[in-house]
Amino acid sequence: MAPLQEQIQSINERLRTFGIEAIQEIKMTDKGGNQIGQIKYGFRPQYVFDSVNEVLGPENWRYELTKEEIFESQAVAEVRLFVQIDGDWMCKGSHKGQMQIVKGNVGDAQKGAITDAIQKCMSLLSIGSDAYKGLLKNVYLQGSQRTSATQSKTKPTSRTSQPPEPPANQGDPSATLPKIAGVSFENRQGVIIAIGDHLFDKKELLKAAGFQWDKTGKTWMKQAA
Repeated sequence: MAPLQEQIQSINERLRTFGIEAIQEIKMTDKGGNQIGQIKYGFRPQYVFDSVNEVLGPENWRYELTKEEIFESQAVAEVRLFVQIDGDWMCKGSHKGQMQIVKGNVGDAQKGAITDAIQKCMSLLSIGSDAYKGLLKNVYLQGSQRTSATQSKTKPTSRTSQPPEPPANQGDPSATLPKIAGVSFENRQGVIIAIGDHLFDKKELLKAAGFQWDKTGKTWMKQAA
């Protein structure tokens, strides 16, 4: 088996081959849906875990949940990461992860916090290091611009304003998201949140796309497909 350093390099190279499809835009919001802090860009967890399993093997790494906390609007988890090297298990420290509780769904928030903590632990091994070096923003933005340019060339003209229909690929959660000017969307562990200004003015389009108003979080949301 190749040395761990070479395996980590292979994992990172594998993540880079996915391009924009493996990158997510991360926005923190308050209870009113207002953005908090800067927008960050990171690898989608499933792409990271799949790449690690492909190179290291699922039997050669594991984690232990050491602590969980539930606050009013946030779940926090601390985990320890272990990697097996030549038959011996090495602990590469611990990290805390967090996830906002949306519409009282504590279970999904707990799972999201654990996932966040595992990814942070993997950063101690330099897995997914492009995200922590700030190298994913340009990849994401350039990919988004190419996608928008392609869509603008193929989009048919219409005299009437109709709610956009979801694409045919229903297996991809992002495929069900409508295209609404000034509105972006964030997938928070299976819950899609609409983000933007003056969302109330666009409520009919959001309703047509399956979104519902969450009075508790004061956001428009829907379950991912």
